[in-house]
Amino acid sequence: GQGYAMSATIVAEPNVSSIVIIDSQGERIAARYFTDDLKTLHAQQQFEKSLLSKALKCSSQSESDILLFDGHIAVFREGKDVYLFVTGDQNENEIILVEVLNALYNAYASLLPGGSLDRHTMLEKLDIVLLALDEIVDNGGILEIEPSPIVHRGGMRGAGAAP
Repeated sequence: GQGYAMSATIVAEPNVSSIVIIDSQGERIAARYFTDDLKTLHAQQQFEKSLLSKALKCSSQSESDILLFDGHIAVFREGKDVYLFVTGDQNENEIILVEVLNALYNAYASLLPGGSLDRHTMLEKLDIVLLALDEIVDNGGILEIEPSPIVHRGGMRGAGAAP
């Protein structure tokens, strides 16, 4: 039937469940949820708190770390006093999630003043933070993981151009 091609495509495409940026106290800076399992703000906040507590237990010094819990896979990187998380279903390919995470991290390092991934700068430049996020992932589908087009578009819009 007609729905076949569409469902076959969706299954094959990697999907991001959420992108979460929180500070070291667990306070949200920005977040995008693309699945229905965490609809309420309360559920999202609980999820963000458990992401942070798991991240704090991972004290490895590697660029990105991988967490598995509650049917989710989460990859994260630490900024100065912020954490960037990209999550997917537990069956998602973590390498793809890490690529999304690194694209986001590198875009912020290029777009934010002084390349600083810290709470104050990210809240002050929230428009850029959200823009880069939306350039990479749309409704859970990965749009772009090469940093230069993201930085280019983010820089153009960040320079006073109308959205």
